[in-house]
Amino acid sequence: MPIKFLPCKEPAPPLGKTVAVVGAGPAGLAAAGTLVCKGYEVHVYDNQPEPGGMLIFAIPDFRIPKDGVRHSVRELEEAGVTFHQNITVGKDVHVKELLEKYDAVIIATGTWEGRRLHIPGVDLKGVYNALDWIFHYMKYKLGYEKDGPPPLNGRVAIIGAGLTAVDIAELAKLDFDSSPVIVYRRPINISPARFMVKHLKKIGVDFIECAQPVAVLGEGKVEKLRLIRTKPTKSRKEHVETIPGTEFEIPVDAVVLAIGLKATPPQSLQSLGVEFNPNGTVKVDENGMTTVPRLFAAGDVAQGPSNIGLAIKSGKKTAEGVHRYLSSA
Repeated sequence: MPIKFLPCKEPAPPLGKTVAVVGAGPAGLAAAGTLVCKGYEVHVYDNQPEPGGMLIFAIPDFRIPKDGVRHSVRELEEAGVTFHQNITVGKDVHVKELLEKYDAVIIATGTWEGRRLHIPGVDLKGVYNALDWIFHYMKYKLGYEKDGPPPLNGRVAIIGAGLTAVDIAELAKLDFDSSPVIVYRRPINISPARFMVKHLKKIGVDFIECAQPVAVLGEGKVEKLRLIRTKPTKSRKEHVETIPGTEFEIPVDAVVLAIGLKATPPQSLQSLGVEFNPNGTVKVDENGMTTVPRLFAAGDVAQGPSNIGLAIKSGKKTAEGVHRYLSSA
C-alpha cells in the first residue's frame, strides 16, 4: 500500500485563502493534502529536485518504493497543490516574504543534519555521516548525481541502531558485499532496529551491543575502532554508563555514524523572532503555530526525530490548526 497524502476524492470549493508549506517530506505533503481538500490554495516550497523528502532521498527502494510516493504526489498535484522545487527557503526566498504573500505558512523542513560524534579520529578518511552518505547514494541512484558516494567496502562499522543505520547496513551488504557490523551502546533488543535483527543476521550483518566508540584509529585512514563496554539498560531513556577497563578494538575499513538527527529549520526564522526548544526544534502551541502569528511548524522540525507515521500525523494535525486559525481570523 503506497503512502497517501490526499485524504479526499474531491477538494472542497475554494475558500479564497492561500497557504505555503515549506518542505515536501511526509509532514509537509500530509499538511498540503489536508489543506487542499478543505479548499485552500496550497503552494509547497522544497529544496530538492522532486517532492518526497526523506521518502525519496534518504530511504532505499527496498524499504519504500519510490513509484508509490510519486503516485501520491501526483494525486496532490491533480487536486491543485503547486510545487516549487529547488528553492531553499531562508536563502532563495525569505520566510518573511512568504508570510507577506500567503495567509499562513507551515514550516516542515524536518531533521536533515546528522549528529556528530566527538571522539578522536572522526576526521580520518573512511568515516562518514550516515545521513550525508545515504543522501548522496540515493541522489546517485535516482540520477541526480553523476557519481556515487564512497563505497562501503570491507569491514564496515555502523554506529547506532536506528532506521538509517539498518538501511545502510543492508545497503553495505547487498550493494558492496561488505561485512557490516552494527555497534549499539544499549542492548539490541530495545533498539529501533530490534524488529530487523533476525533479517539482518540472515543476510550477514553482525552486531556488537552494549558498547560505544571512544576513538577511531588509523594512519591517514580508518584501520581500527576502539570501543568500551557499557552497562545494559532496560530502556532508551536511561543514562548509559561505561564500564572502566573494558576497552577493546576491532579492525574496520570504514565507520558510519548513525547516532541521530537534528532539526533543520530555515535560518531566517531567528530574525523573525521565532522561539526554539532547547533541542533546537521549533516551539509551537496546540495548533502548531509558532510564536510568530500565521507561522506554523509540523513534523520533525517541531517534534524532533520520529518516523514517517508520526510525521504524517503531525502534518495533518498542524493543517487542522491552520484551518481553525484562518476560519476564526
